[in-house]
Amino acid sequence: MQKYLSRRLALAAAAIATIGSAATLVTGLTLGLFSASATSGGNAFTAGTVTLAAGSPASVTCTISNMVPGDSSAGAPIGAKAGTTCTYNVKYTGTATAWLGVDIAVTNGGTPLYDGTATGLQFYLNDATPTSYLTSTAPAGGTTYLQQGGTSASLPAGTTADLLVSTTPAAANTAASFSLDYALPAGSGNAYQGGSVTITLTFHAVQSASNALPADCAAGQQCTTNHHGSTFQWS
Repeated sequence: MQKYLSRRLALAAAAIATIGSAATLVTGLTLGLFSASATSGGNAFTAGTVTLAAGSPASVTCTISNMVPGDSSAGAPIGAKAGTTCTYNVKYTGTATAWLGVDIAVTNGGTPLYDGTATGLQFYLNDATPTSYLTSTAPAGGTTYLQQGGTSASLPAGTTADLLVSTTPAAANTAASFSLDYALPAGSGNAYQGGSVTITLTFHAVQSASNALPADCAAGQQCTTNHHGSTFQWS
């Protein structure tokens, strides 16, 4: 009866997109950073130094639908735990050490299944270290993530950018595995009947040399540019 997960892994068809760009810093100087943005499709751009592994997930999309109250995936802390966890691996193969980040995009279908409340769909995203990126306190609260500095915020229906994978720069062949679980609390009402939602994770990398992380960036938390005078850039 558990048919509520339609998982689509959008893999890069060829080399992962690699872009060399120049970022203007708050000091007025210009620093050329090599960066890579993982996206699905056949486009390929090369800068020669920073890349994500071809064949690894670039953007990973999970579409969840046809859930009833009490349904959940195997790794969720609540619910029936009969659904399939979305799991995937990311590998970095660049020649320069790099910071890895992940963007999280939540898109509802015609009937929203995710609304950020304690009664809508809940998300739980972790890597193998284990570091938590998304968590939920349902039925007391909804899905949250940590902003830079550790402040908890509600995950919006939209895009939340630049969550840091690790405070240790990734070297060649660094791999990371992720698990996305979900649950519809037992107390959810009829408003979610027939609802669906798609969650997409997009990974990107930027060189770490001459691009120091702000002191208040931590793994699993948002790490933004030009924060409190920092010259850190994602591109």
